Amino acid sequence: MNRKILCVDDEEAILRALHLHVRKLFEMHTACNAAEGLEVFEKDGPFAVVTADMRMPGGDGASLLAKIKELDPNVATILLTGHADFEFGGADALKSGKIYKILTKPCPPDRFKNVVEEGIQLYNAKTGEIE
Repeated sequence: MNRKILCVDDEEAILRALHLHVRKLFEMHTACNAAEGLEVFEKDGPFAVVTADMRMPGGDGASLLAKIKELDPNVATILLTGHADFEFGGADALKSGKIYKILTKPCPPDRFKNVVEEGIQLYNAKTGEIE
């Protein structure tokens, strides 16, 4: 069963905090911007779940997740965003089918873990990878 996740966020403190909460549950990889996220996705994949912050220098999370979804239509993509970001692009990304879920920041750790676990189950059901 694939339990690999990729988290892309330009705030290193957010990535460290996420890692602390999920390190025993998932194999977590990180990237600090969209370009690095795409590079890690292609080099270290396949990933069951990819999360990305909406606002990052050099590219927004919704565009990154759409590109990743083109590369692997089975991956579950999760956009982390503020309320204003959702109003200006997040809703369209969700409707397009390129985004599996949108989580608002700050996201409680249990909510994050539960949504990632749902994404992993969805990915593995699509790919036939079952424990």
